[in-house]
Amino acid sequence: MKKRVLFCLVAGLACGGFFTSCSDDDDPTNDEIVVCPVGQTTYTDASGLVLTYSGQPVLGKQVVFAPDANDGSKATLTISGVLDLSSLTGMMAGRQDASAIGVPGVIPGQVTTTIPVDLTVSGDEVSFEGTTDQDGCTIAYEGSASEGGLTLNLNVTMPANDLTGATWTISGEAPIHFVWESDKQISIVPGMLDMPIGDIINLALSFPLLGEQTVNGALTQVFHSVTFGTDGNITAEYKKNMTDAEWATSPLNVAQYTANSGSLRLFLNPSMIIANIQNAGLSRSTTTDIVTNLMPVLLQYLATGIPMTYVQEGTNLSVYLETETALQFVEALAPIFQDEAFVAQIMQMIASNPSLGQLSNMITPVLQQLPEVIAATTNMEVGVNFQK
Repeated sequence: MKKRVLFCLVAGLACGGFFTSCSDDDDPTNDEIVVCPVGQTTYTDASGLVLTYSGQPVLGKQVVFAPDANDGSKATLTISGVLDLSSLTGMMAGRQDASAIGVPGVIPGQVTTTIPVDLTVSGDEVSFEGTTDQDGCTIAYEGSASEGGLTLNLNVTMPANDLTGATWTISGEAPIHFVWESDKQISIVPGMLDMPIGDIINLALSFPLLGEQTVNGALTQVFHSVTFGTDGNITAEYKKNMTDAEWATSPLNVAQYTANSGSLRLFLNPSMIIANIQNAGLSRSTTTDIVTNLMPVLLQYLATGIPMTYVQEGTNLSVYLETETALQFVEALAPIFQDEAFVAQIMQMIASNPSLGQLSNMITPVLQQLPEVIAATTNMEVGVNFQK
């Protein structure tokens, strides 16, 4: 009898402990509630954002950190571009509404990139890392956030294309790809000698306009190659001066691209370009009328990328602007060539170079008739030829 009572007592205690244990585990009131210490915050270059892409800094972007309202262990990062036009004010005066300018995102082809992340909370800071696939891109990310700042490191692999991972050297024979066809020819000698504008430009490219160097020859001296990275970056090997012994490599995250079946989009990061100009010690006084006139055309393509065409034939590659886009740049520059002071500078340069004397009688009618030639243009291609 005593054994039976003892057995029942032990069994009762065991069952009671089991059910009590199950009850504690199933009671949601006993789960630890995760609270994100960082509220929704927008981070920029000026407010604590440290952003890298392929291990190198990126400027001109913002990241919105938004914690999940129902789950403190989750958040969303929304990355987009911002543009500080204060350094471009003089170039933009009276040209277009700056607020209407689109800005490129951090990944080429994406104006906005949204990444959901799982958070690890540590005191007043959260951290996150992971990989996500979006629109054919593989995005590896890691970083941390606090009320004072956000660090985000991105490593992206873009969808493979015809150009991915290849390095192309500028063509030594004919580096400049140039075609200009117009129904209006240039009258060199009225009633006696007319020439197509394309022939005149290609003739000029073959003359020693830069000391003893032709424009084609000079280009090969300062521009060596381009590489189309798997991360969407374009980098170039170049020389700041022809006398430099070694080729320099352009920084990452200044120019990016997307490419597909002969169509290329070139994305420029104006914040990175401005920062590199400042680092090179160039002042606003070096900004020319040419840059000023081109700026409105460039800005309209920031978000969508400058549309270009590429043609690959064996080991040869041509990358160029086609008529619609090329004409926009030419039309933007046309007023400069009607400016008397600018024309006087050109004529002085020609006069100071004995080998260019025979061109002097040709330059004036070209500049005078340029607006008519532009208006009658039927085909234009401007770009660069490369070899693999």
